[in-house]
Amino acid sequence: MNIKEVTEKIKEARELSKPRNFTQTFDLVFNLQQMDLKRPDHKVDLGVTLSSQIKPKKLKICVIVDHGVEGADEVFDKVLYNDELTALKGNMTEIRKLTHEYDKFVVQANHMPLFAQILGRYLGPMNKMPSPKLGMVIASKTPLQPLYDKLQKTAHITTKKNLVIQASIGSEKESDETIAKNIIAVQEALIHALPNHEHNVKNIGVKLTMGKVVVL
Repeated sequence: MNIKEVTEKIKEARELSKPRNFTQTFDLVFNLQQMDLKRPDHKVDLGVTLSSQIKPKKLKICVIVDHGVEGADEVFDKVLYNDELTALKGNMTEIRKLTHEYDKFVVQANHMPLFAQILGRYLGPMNKMPSPKLGMVIASKTPLQPLYDKLQKTAHITTKKNLVIQASIGSEKESDETIAKNIIAVQEALIHALPNHEHNVKNIGVKLTMGKVVVL
């Protein structure tokens, strides 16, 4: 696919979507084939940095760190310190509020076992567990602002139980060219990660949140 062909498909997706009273997101849908997701080498888990934010609004990101980590409260939308994480254990009201209010979670590496114990069973099904491959498991000296900014533009491409991958790739407010660049970036990264590359892709579609899928 070249950028001109992709841009035409984006225009078509816009035309097939009725006006809504909210800003929609472009989603990229990959239907895969000839893969066995029970095999570790057939699973995909990668992050692709795009040219724009993946959602119309900034993602709300919570970070779990030691009290000694400086500047976290100036960067992240919520800071949960290690002792506060411990205090959450068994408090279903606060756990439910936390897991639903924040889009992503970043965790200092030494707190990852406790984080998984207390929140893993809730965040796992929501696809919100911190991904080391996306840099979301950090050291005490990890630069925080660049990480926060990068996560706003990072599409998380991962296989689950079915041979379908869907990922948000930008707001409908973005230009057709920007969305096209994002599509091509994700497509190239995914094909490179698949065991048999383009032979594992049955088809690719693009859609707005409430719109119809347009096959690329």
